[in-house]
Amino acid sequence: MRVDLPVLVREATAADAASIGEVHAEAFRVAHRDLFEADWLRTLVEQRRTLWSHRMVGRAHARNTVLVAERGSNVVAFVHFGPHSEGSPDGEIFDCFAHPDVWGRRVAAAVLDKAWELLREARFRRVRLWTMAGANRARHFYESFGFTETGHTRERDFGDGRPVLEVEYARRAR
Repeated sequence: MRVDLPVLVREATAADAASIGEVHAEAFRVAHRDLFEADWLRTLVEQRRTLWSHRMVGRAHARNTVLVAERGSNVVAFVHFGPHSEGSPDGEIFDCFAHPDVWGRRVAAAVLDKAWELLREARFRRVRLWTMAGANRARHFYESFGFTETGHTRERDFGDGRPVLEVEYARRAR
């Protein structure tokens, strides 16, 4: 019988940037391999691998929170959240990713549970997020967490000139 290591959820520091980037890159690569052409996917993966060292020290980061989930000494999941990017009274989850090695082991749920607790404590009316329409695993995950589609969609061009449809989800926080 296999025993999983316990999960520790904590606030991220700038020292976690490379580990967060690795989780983001690998999760993005596996989860979105059918949504982008292979060459472009490699570019997007490398962008995600390196963007956190800049994002963790940027001005916008000061108003947002990043939590990580650790197993042993390894960061294996993260969630990035804060006030809604359009200034509404809502909170927003900007990113939530777990390394593919821990998919199905409730690690992403543990880090999202803690984020949800903090978002409720911050007294946001509701929490919104966007995910790709073709990202079925992510959509099922958010739906299992009580998020529902709002009916809003948008097209997002990741730089390859081939926009991807995104779907908005929301959940009442109070």
